[in-house]
Amino acid sequence: MVTFFFQDLWAYPNFIGYGYTSCMTCHYNPYGNGPLTDYGRALSATAISNRWIIHNKDKSEEKIAEESGFLYMKAFNSRVRPSVDYRGLRYGRDINKDEAKYETIHMQADVNLVIKLDKTDKYIASISYGYAPTPRSQKGKDVGNYRSREHYIGIRPNKNYGVYIGMMDKVFGIRVPDHIAFSRSVTGLAQNDQTHGVLVHLMKENFEIGIHPFLGNLDQASDLRQKGVSAKIEYDFSNKFKPGISILKSESDHIKNDLAAIHTKIGFSKGSSVLFELGKKSQEIVSTKLDTQSYYGLLQNHLLLNRGVFTLFTFEYFKPDTEKENETFRLGPGLQVFPFQGVEVRFDIYNTKNFSDSSATKDNWDFGGQLHLWF
Repeated sequence: MVTFFFQDLWAYPNFIGYGYTSCMTCHYNPYGNGPLTDYGRALSATAISNRWIIHNKDKSEEKIAEESGFLYMKAFNSRVRPSVDYRGLRYGRDINKDEAKYETIHMQADVNLVIKLDKTDKYIASISYGYAPTPRSQKGKDVGNYRSREHYIGIRPNKNYGVYIGMMDKVFGIRVPDHIAFSRSVTGLAQNDQTHGVLVHLMKENFEIGIHPFLGNLDQASDLRQKGVSAKIEYDFSNKFKPGISILKSESDHIKNDLAAIHTKIGFSKGSSVLFELGKKSQEIVSTKLDTQSYYGLLQNHLLLNRGVFTLFTFEYFKPDTEKENETFRLGPGLQVFPFQGVEVRFDIYNTKNFSDSSATKDNWDFGGQLHLWF
């Protein structure tokens, strides 16, 4: 039962378990992440989060939805939507060994402002600015810890067509929030890999299509910027079954990347779902012409236990070089609780094991305790 009933997170692709196939239902960004729309806030307060602690039993869901705005207030005008967002992680490495190490990481502390240029969501401007931790590989260097996470202008004259211009995440695959997942970390699609570009988003009948030409992050040195294009196409077979394919091609002065993936989101029961992604990455070092092919896989299920309470289980696979007998498997259960709107508490245990043609490592166990606040 544990093997077949995995679970993921709150306001993410797993929403298909509630019958929402498109991220645009709840987010200003049509592919998710970033600030929530008014509808998304109301849904998070009345369907996803529990009523514990801050709401008495006599308070109606309509009243809770009405007070789901910034800092639990009603929207004070029709044009401006502020928000704040924090994620902190208590991480334990090798917890099954005597030399276990624990550290606290402040992963994100952002302020966001969405300005509606009309009284609807057809024309918006969004900017998120905040703290980003120094990458482990850059420790000791002055890399600057405050940056714009994203900033863009969105133009959507109707529900079928939209153009988004600015800096945002690349369109590719399933945008799970687990940034250590191989589908995010090895593909260059993690939490600080945004790019400047133009996203064209189309919704026609049951198709959802995104085409995203990009110039790289203009804050980076010009020779490091990955310039290219990505595309994603998905088809709604029903309101709980949405398969798709993604491609990405980019290059800098030093590295060329080609990515391709198949993926699907499947909902079952109320609030429960399965996510699956299988992808291939080809990376060429320009100076040496060395080309490395790698594969990754993600299987993540979503089981709703009670309103605001979920169980988690994730299975991942990574083969860094198809020419070598070297594979990594990672799996882990977890628990996630949304006691009330704006608060997420999550606990995960990860088991990682590596295999090669001559050996296999002992089981490695890690622990993650996460606090996410959004207001």
